[in-house]
Amino acid sequence: MDCTKFGKLHQQFLCCYPVNKMAWSTLQLPLDLDAQRALIAATCAHPLNQRFPVRRSYQEAFVKRLMQLLKDHEELHDDIYDSLCGQLAKATLDEDATSSTGSTSSTYAYKHYVLQPEEHITLKECNSFVSEGTTGLCTWEAALALADYLLEHSSLLNAKNVLELGAGAGLLGILLKQRSLQLPVGQVLLTDGSAPCVQLMRDNIALNFQDEPANSELAPKCAQLRWDQVSQFPWSEYATPDLLLAADVIYDDTQFESLLHALDYIFNLRKNRCQMLLASTVRNVDTLHKFMQQLEERHYQVTPCANVSACSSHFCRDHTAAVQIVCIKR
Repeated sequence: MDCTKFGKLHQQFLCCYPVNKMAWSTLQLPLDLDAQRALIAATCAHPLNQRFPVRRSYQEAFVKRLMQLLKDHEELHDDIYDSLCGQLAKATLDEDATSSTGSTSSTYAYKHYVLQPEEHITLKECNSFVSEGTTGLCTWEAALALADYLLEHSSLLNAKNVLELGAGAGLLGILLKQRSLQLPVGQVLLTDGSAPCVQLMRDNIALNFQDEPANSELAPKCAQLRWDQVSQFPWSEYATPDLLLAADVIYDDTQFESLLHALDYIFNLRKNRCQMLLASTVRNVDTLHKFMQQLEERHYQVTPCANVSACSSHFCRDHTAAVQIVCIKR
């Protein structure tokens, strides 16, 4: 399917980029019926969305915004109406399921991160920011920023075994092992302290590496790792880590002590012959400063890293959201 005509909207729709910030200005209005059909084919009716749909409420908001933009057109293509009616019908089914069972079947939906015309990452993610006692069941802005940084500085990955802490839905590790990108990375191990997150990572690894045999080094591995129990982790079963990654893990200062304990353990395990890239969305400057101070008190060296510019970004992400990336060594 040729999505080049509506490439930006196609990419933004599939990863649920905020509807009010989408590249609507790229539409050359008025749109004739063929162009309307092609736009729906690149978004709501795209095969990826048909097989692994993005969340229903997002699709509904997208179609309503599109109809608002086309309100002065004499004709709207039937595919636009069909897309909206389909989402409203699903909403009714969800409400019926909720009222009859007390729970809804739409807890999870999908996002598709299009890297190249024929290259994408599909992630199953939770529709709620907080679910099952964790915030890790969806992808956060800092993970996208760190993904961009790694793609722009792929030499950092040369023959390195990567360990991610607080990996959540698994975006970074799945990205690093994408065959078409041919990144020079060694073993990639994704970890999280939450059992639901680890299961979600397993699901997403299976979704993106369907052709790889079980336990293949061509796909990332995943395991549960609680920071306060880091010494009990079966380190001998995995390659020794050279590069640690973490995104959006220091928003809660009550977790600082256990995270720093885990870092101390891993750096000692490697005799300090490793480094860490930490990406954090700047929500509370004081919280970030407190963590950086505690790193320095433990004799870590913290070096700021430059963010990838919007024009060089591989992902549709909100570049107005401040993300800080630092390199940590000792």
